[in-house]
Amino acid sequence: MYVAVLVMILIRLLIPLSIFTALGETYVTVYIRPDGNVVPSNAPITTTDKHYYKLTRDFIGSIVVERGDVVVDGGGHALVGRVGQGFMDKGLAVLASNILITGFRIYNFSIALIILNATSVEVSKCTVIGNWEGVHIISSNNVLIHNSTMKDNAASIHLDNSTYVEAKENVIEGGGVAVIVSNSSNGYIHDNTISLARIGIIVERSDMVYIGGNRVVVPNDVGISVENSVMTIIFNNSLNGENGAGSCNIHVTGSEKTVIHKNLLLNAPEAVVIDELSNHTIISYNHLASEDPYRLPTITLTGISTDVMVYGNSGEMHIEPHSSHKVVIENNTNAVIRGDTSSSLAICINIHTSIELSNISNAYICGNLADTTSPATANGIAVSGTDIAIHGNIIKNYRQGEGIEVSGDHIKVYENEVTNNSQGIVISGSSFVVYSNNITRNNVGILIAGMASRGVVYDNLIAFNGGDQEPFCDGPGTGVCIYGSEPYNITFYHNSFFNNSLNKGKQVYITKEGYKWDKDYPSGGNYWSDYTGTDVKKGVNQDEPGSDGIGDTPYQVYIYPRELDRYPLVKRPPNPGKSQLNLIPLPSIVIEPPLARISPSTPTPTPTATPSPTLTATTTISSTSPSLTYTSTQQTTAPQTKTTQSTGNTVSTTTTTPQKAFDMTLLIVGSIVVAAISVIVIILLKRR
Repeated sequence: MYVAVLVMILIRLLIPLSIFTALGETYVTVYIRPDGNVVPSNAPITTTDKHYYKLTRDFIGSIVVERGDVVVDGGGHALVGRVGQGFMDKGLAVLASNILITGFRIYNFSIALIILNATSVEVSKCTVIGNWEGVHIISSNNVLIHNSTMKDNAASIHLDNSTYVEAKENVIEGGGVAVIVSNSSNGYIHDNTISLARIGIIVERSDMVYIGGNRVVVPNDVGISVENSVMTIIFNNSLNGENGAGSCNIHVTGSEKTVIHKNLLLNAPEAVVIDELSNHTIISYNHLASEDPYRLPTITLTGISTDVMVYGNSGEMHIEPHSSHKVVIENNTNAVIRGDTSSSLAICINIHTSIELSNISNAYICGNLADTTSPATANGIAVSGTDIAIHGNIIKNYRQGEGIEVSGDHIKVYENEVTNNSQGIVISGSSFVVYSNNITRNNVGILIAGMASRGVVYDNLIAFNGGDQEPFCDGPGTGVCIYGSEPYNITFYHNSFFNNSLNKGKQVYITKEGYKWDKDYPSGGNYWSDYTGTDVKKGVNQDEPGSDGIGDTPYQVYIYPRELDRYPLVKRPPNPGKSQLNLIPLPSIVIEPPLARISPSTPTPTPTATPSPTLTATTTISSTSPSLTYTSTQQTTAPQTKTTQSTGNTVSTTTTTPQKAFDMTLLIVGSIVVAAISVIVIILLKRR
């Protein structure tokens, strides 16, 4: 193994060295001057019309393009720099407009290709390997980079203070960051293949950047990072991380109006992180998956992020709002929703979910299906805080935990179906209302514990609960158990207690007396399936002739003498009905990928024509909802072509010397290197 590694290192080091030695050249900077002349005149660049320039061989040095309206064709040859020797060389500098750069192989520069203060530049079919920066675009517009290969660069493509730049269909491998978009606008990064870079794509301090259709494999860090930017659209990408700490598919920090839509998010513990005051964010219709069944990918909302909608995502995931405000989590599948210290939450119609939230305020939880087919948790819905409404959910099959557990102040639990759980509904708090719920086949229907006070429980179906031993009931479970609560103004009325298991002969277990079990006359009390009284009298004292639907004798609720339902109902009320859920609609999201992109006005190369793409783009995002409201329509058109030339030269220049043909020398040196490597391998193998 060690021999193989050493051989690889020798090949990596010796072959490039042999090329440099074979060239036998001093570093040279070649200029294509504004008048079309090539300086020095013996440089390996030919032209017949001062519009089409072609590199004729590999050489060590730089090329500076100062003339506009030209094609510069590398012809598949290499441009080699000296960054490994400590020089800050720039390989190919474009300082003019209307330029096509094609067919270059560029190695070992601080910047392989720099485009500075230019308009309408196209870069295609280039190979850029082993540079500090690959392509750096500064203060330019209408630039297209496509169908190129970039490998082992610290940053392969860097947009800096530029507009209308498109990078598409490139293959980028290894290195530090594949693509950086900084201080720029109207960038289109799409349909690239990015693998094994430390970070896939960074967008920072930019606006209106579209990232779509990319395939990004970043095992150890971040696939796409958005920082302090406005209107970034991340659409239809495949992002593959690693099941280890620190791996994240998408990270958004301090940004506005970010849309993360229809992406495939794989194998990163943090699928999406919304952080540091990021506002007006939509995370919709993504699919999340992990090869590790014990580490589910997570969508995390934190850092006081506001106006975030998480909608329609599928797979298996955690969704975690922490310290967030105005958050909508709706219509997701197979999600464990858990978080804390957040406010103004709407968590609705999620399928196969469970919800665990603490220290929250102003939350509306509605229409969710919580069952044990969701990722395993102890409880269906467990919430603590203030101003909490739990409405119209289906919670079932949590035989080791609670269906609904809620504590705090100002609690409303209504119109839920709670069945086959250990405890159906557990309340510990003040100012609570529990009404119109179907609470069936749990071990305990309703458990009121702690310092619960000022509560009303009415219009519920409480049926077929009980059977197993229940610690809170000091015996078998039953319809209602009130454990340890002082009877601070808690009232039960118009509930149907039907065929619950009996605890000490009753469908209710309490540890203290003093609760109220009716709503006075003529409203009445509750229906009890084991009530045996008659109804032939009426009136407050049930001593007047005539029936009134109320039993003539009180119902003894529990063994304490004062625990009476004074006006038991003799007919079972109808099952609770359901009202309309108060859903927040999904914002209208229309994303049209820029099928036309940037349209550089590049000249046609001669003698061999290179077609120039005709590109236009329309990206429309429209969003309207009570908590998320913004509309942005961006029509992308190529700006007017301008011819500008820069006399500024940031490319380092060294002495120019005559250059010689080197093909035969390269062949000889290459043969020597291969022979030397073979000898080394033989020696090492013998020593083993």
